[in-house]
Amino acid sequence: MSTPAYQDQNWDWAEPQAQQPATPPRPRTAPSNGAHPGGVDNSKNRTGGGFNPSIGLAVNKTVVNGQQPGAGAAPGGGTGGKVPGSDFMSNEDIRAFCEHLRKESRNRATERAMDADHLEAVLRTIPDAAGSLHGSRARARRVSRWLKKVAAAEKAIQKYSAMVYGTFEREYESDLRKVGKGRNQPPRATKFGWR
Repeated sequence: MSTPAYQDQNWDWAEPQAQQPATPPRPRTAPSNGAHPGGVDNSKNRTGGGFNPSIGLAVNKTVVNGQQPGAGAAPGGGTGGKVPGSDFMSNEDIRAFCEHLRKESRNRATERAMDADHLEAVLRTIPDAAGSLHGSRARARRVSRWLKKVAAAEKAIQKYSAMVYGTFEREYESDLRKVGKGRNQPPRATKFGWR
């Protein structure tokens, strides 16, 4: 009968093995775009580009003809531009206006709800004058409650702006049917000439 393979190699599990000399860690460097033997060209000109982890924020302030932004801004615009459909010259204008208002209020409602949650979370961590956190949650809720009401009001704006166009179509349906070219016209009743 042959001996097991581990006995042929003279391994002794009881003795600690001699420690190898420690090698210094390799320095971490970014991959270079230069050609080195066996390397990969990480050129950004190739398909896929390079990864750029830096994130920046740019703020631009535009002054038109010496006016401050907001001095001559259109209502609801904020950028000084005209709100889509604010001429109210056709049903498409009214629809564009209502849709613009609904989308803007949806975004603002989401932002205000997130702001209310963030404000409440920050205010919960502030202790009172005695250094106690005992009533901090209640105080934070009392303050952030008003911002939550702002978010609820934005939701109401969203709902009511959608109702404006629905009511407009219902109230002016007969007039729109006469004017509109692409709308389906009801078939006319045929007159029988036997009387």
